[in-house]
Amino acid sequence: MSFFERAKAAATDLASKADVAMQQAGINTPGGGGGERTLRDLGVLAYLEATGRPVEAADRERVLGELRELESSGRLGPLTLTPSYAPGTPPPPPGAAAAGAGVPAAPPPPGAGAPAAPPPPPGASAPPPASAPPPASAPPPPPPSAPDEPPTTPSGATPPPPPPSWA
Repeated sequence: MSFFERAKAAATDLASKADVAMQQAGINTPGGGGGERTLRDLGVLAYLEATGRPVEAADRERVLGELRELESSGRLGPLTLTPSYAPGTPPPPPGAAAAGAGVPAAPPPPGAGAPAAPPPPPGASAPPPASAPPPASAPPPPPPSAPDEPPTTPSGATPPPPPPSWA
């Protein structure tokens, strides 16, 4: 038996042990069906009935019985519909879904309440700024000072540079 055959056998064994543990914990395993498969079957039955196609009464009772069993055991999960959006329409603004669910919306960003001036039309020059008070006369900056010279030792030589950081 090669290394790869032993590794494959070990992985298969581990996967089966994980499936058994998940089933004992009441967790649906991927591909194991459960609520997702049964809800899909119910959707197929509803679609067939809505389009006038025949549906076996035994199939309807089987699917509804499985759903009742899953719901009573707590393995069905929440039954919520996904929101529908018309194709070509933009999605709702951020926070709209949370506002509909009773969750308070986030506060607007700072400055969002202040009206902004519209941009100038293309090809037009920007309008002059609103009359601002003339700037206060500031004192002139100090004259530039002479560049700092490195300190010298009493003998007149400059000190050696500091040692490197890795030393």
